[in-house]
Amino acid sequence: MVQEFKNKAKDFLNKIFSLVEKNYEDFDVDFEEEVLRIECENLIFILSIHEPTKQMWLSSPISGAHHFELKSSNELELWINTRDSSINLFDLIIKELDSLL
Repeated sequence: MVQEFKNKAKDFLNKIFSLVEKNYEDFDVDFEEEVLRIECENLIFILSIHEPTKQMWLSSPISGAHHFELKSSNELELWINTRDSSINLFDLIIKELDSLL
């Protein structure tokens, strides 16, 4: 179960890494071990896998700290904010990165 969580979390971070490399050429992105770091104009976003809670954590210079849990619905898997279920990690990070363009 833990390995399945880690695999899905790493797949998600790889997806974000590839997306940033492809679509945000002015951003520096680094993915090492279980931490993804995105930097633009001295602003740093950090996405990390938090294995003990089976969560993905985001530290954002725009919206602050967030914790996300993987939820499945209709064959779709989303990382959903633990405090506000209307926020998913993918949409939030894209919205915030786009705001810096």
